[in-house]
Amino acid sequence: MLSRALLFASLALCAGAARADGPPPAVLQSELKYAPVPLFSGVSAAPVSGTATQPGALYALSVKYAAGARSLPHTHPDARVVTVIAGRFYAGVGGQIDEASLRALGPGDSIVVPADTVHYGWAKDGEVLLLETGVGPSGASLWPKPAPQR
Repeated sequence: MLSRALLFASLALCAGAARADGPPPAVLQSELKYAPVPLFSGVSAAPVSGTATQPGALYALSVKYAAGARSLPHTHPDARVVTVIAGRFYAGVGGQIDEASLRALGPGDSIVVPADTVHYGWAKDGEVLLLETGVGPSGASLWPKPAPQR
């Protein structure tokens, strides 16, 4: 139940203050504009609220994984809360995908990924829909990081 409370609190924060004379603004899944995530084949994202690149700004992204899609080991400069909306998502931590250590998450389950933590995900059983929230600036870097150029 705590996961649902966190999800609704995140949505409420992302939607902004409700007008006193009407219903709160809605973000409809059918109206989101998804674009492929360049680092990961079969993964697309759409902004729900805020801008992930803006320093200090709360943002929310709706992220879709096609059946079988994986996000390879990567990091983000910010902490994120990832909540499964639909499907079964398999999450792991570390520089290599280790199927034996994957954590299976279902609808309503959430994970917190600390800043700069190497992690990965997999839509092993079918399509997955996630809500990812954080405070910008954000981004993603594949792991291992490339060696600095001289």
